[in-house]
Amino acid sequence: MVREAGGARQSVGPGVRLRDLQERLATEGLYYPPVPTYQEAMLGGTVSTNAGGAATFKYGVTRQWVRGLRVLLHNGDLLVLERGEEVVRRGESFAITLSDGRELRVPTPSHRLPALKKISAGYHSSDPLDLIDLFVGSEGTLGLITEVTIGTIPKPPAVVTGLVFPTDTAGSLRLTHALREAAEAARSRGDGLGPDVRAIEWLDGNCVEILRQSKVDQRLRVRIPGGACQALLFEMEIDRPTDDEHAQELVAGFLDGQAGVADHPLLRLCEILEREGALDTLDLAFPEDERRHAALGEMREAVPQRVSEILAERRRGGEALQKVGGDLIVPFDSLTEMVDLYVEGFSRRGLQHAIWGHVGDGNLHPNALATNAEEVRSGFEALLEFGDEAARRGGCPLSEHGVGRHPVKQALLRRFLGGEAVDRMRAVKAALDPRGILAPGVLFPPPG
Repeated sequence: MVREAGGARQSVGPGVRLRDLQERLATEGLYYPPVPTYQEAMLGGTVSTNAGGAATFKYGVTRQWVRGLRVLLHNGDLLVLERGEEVVRRGESFAITLSDGRELRVPTPSHRLPALKKISAGYHSSDPLDLIDLFVGSEGTLGLITEVTIGTIPKPPAVVTGLVFPTDTAGSLRLTHALREAAEAARSRGDGLGPDVRAIEWLDGNCVEILRQSKVDQRLRVRIPGGACQALLFEMEIDRPTDDEHAQELVAGFLDGQAGVADHPLLRLCEILEREGALDTLDLAFPEDERRHAALGEMREAVPQRVSEILAERRRGGEALQKVGGDLIVPFDSLTEMVDLYVEGFSRRGLQHAIWGHVGDGNLHPNALATNAEEVRSGFEALLEFGDEAARRGGCPLSEHGVGRHPVKQALLRRFLGGEAVDRMRAVKAALDPRGILAPGVLFPPPG
């Protein structure tokens, strides 16, 4: 392990699960920030899709944390990459010398991407471009990743997780805006008192109802208020050791209106929640209460899990169903408008739906809960419409889950970037995988 800028570089196999990685790093006092909310994912999979997660709001996506790669090429050669060593300008090509003396000339993608927190839409394009970044997010189509060197940071001294229940969508987005603004302002001026919110997750009213009906809240002992029709889950880092007793005293003092309580990130958080009318519904996991942190996190993860279970139950009834889920990101200023478009687009088609995701990043997952094959078709039609609307607002229809072999996602990729950009990606693929043996059909259909 090599130390760097307060953290460390760690070389890890691609099959290591994120939960195990974080537990191992914690023994060294370290933390790997860009992990998705699904902790059972493997590191190699997150690199291949340039995955982002809840903490992307503060820390960015996987690409920003990859320091090196070992990649097995189509002919069995092992390519060892170190960030900063192989960099070219847009329009130039990479030169890779193979073990038999042949040279591969690899063109670079030429399209321009919007300045967004996270994009997982084919091969990365930037000027300049590091060869590492061509492999990150390539979904296994250019080479087989055998080792990843990641950057880490010191584990934050304390973290709290909070769950609140705003009264409507507008209230959820107002509170998100307030938390975003406060966190970004504090980080920009180096104010350790924050509040240093690193993640904000949203569940719409249909998600909350799914949780109620499945009784997940009862199992996890998380109370959903009777009139709740929205939920926001957030994580906040504290820059100083804060045990549960001290944290509870601070919050209790705020609630009691005690004057002269010393300034603290928790107090600043409470002030925002009170101002936005959400403090009365707050369920807070204090720094040392790992079980409560896990329970609140599981509330969020229970929604996509339960949606998958609902579709599986309907399939057993004889329906030919597929998952109809979007993965779109827009600039936060456009998010209110996009949420309205999601709801209107599904409602116009008579589709049950649920919307959740990383609201702090502007990245949401509108899902249709189809009951038959016709509704699946209609749901995919809605996703194509949403993708066009997101792109029109400076967003991207493919934010963090990649493209894969799904024909609708491949259509979204072409509509987003255009045919010329996709053809340029095909040229990159042909240079690094001339026989087409790596992940055939992923990103775009095979020729012909």
